[in-house]
Amino acid sequence: MNNTSKSSLVAERTLNALMLFASERSLAVSDVAKGLDISLTSAYRLVEALNNTGFIKREESKKYILNPPNILKLYNMVEQDLRKIAKPYMQNLAKEFQESVYLSVMYSDQMTYSFVEKEESPITLKWAEKLGYVYKLPTGTAGKTHLAYFIKQINLQERAKVLAELELDAHTKNSITTIEALEKSLEEICEKGYCYTNSEHVQGAVGISVPIINASNDATVAVLSVFMAETNFKENQLDYYLQKLKSNAQSIGNSIL
Repeated sequence: MNNTSKSSLVAERTLNALMLFASERSLAVSDVAKGLDISLTSAYRLVEALNNTGFIKREESKKYILNPPNILKLYNMVEQDLRKIAKPYMQNLAKEFQESVYLSVMYSDQMTYSFVEKEESPITLKWAEKLGYVYKLPTGTAGKTHLAYFIKQINLQERAKVLAELELDAHTKNSITTIEALEKSLEEICEKGYCYTNSEHVQGAVGISVPIINASNDATVAVLSVFMAETNFKENQLDYYLQKLKSNAQSIGNSIL
């Protein structure tokens, strides 16, 4: 293996290691070795490098976690233009709804997504979600929306393969746990242009999500969502939330170059 190939392998392993830490609260060196299918010695070197550069830090338990300051520096570089465009719309929505509004993007190569921007509700009792945490599709309202619009653009053979490889976890009694039910739900999302869930991912939480579509190429680039406690939501308000979310999502999509 030449030096270029070695460097590429090290870079790939480093990024994969960061993704491992993004999906777990904390990891031991042995967890990294197992997760990346590498030797314990290689895992030690990798963890030491990430620790020395400040991307992870060691806890008293001798396990490692992501180090927020340096990770936030990377986060601030992610989808910067999209976040900058969406932020004022999200601020207005959060103020009007008195609920938390989130922006998420999908990583199709890993079939995951994460929230990259948020505007939390101005009231004390509110829904709060971490930015940057990586969720598997189709977790949550936003996850189902991302998945619905992703499989809409691929052929039937590819769609069947994607759906067959998904892990459908029973987070609550309302969670979708069969491919048949999921396919029906995804079709409805694309037909209606939104996703609404109540206690599917988190008991007592309501989520409403709509796609943000780039007007110049008709591509779904992100998902705009509002989350709230079930006690704050009445079903006769759904049209009100949808009208506001859809119009703001359209404005964001029209502003993307």
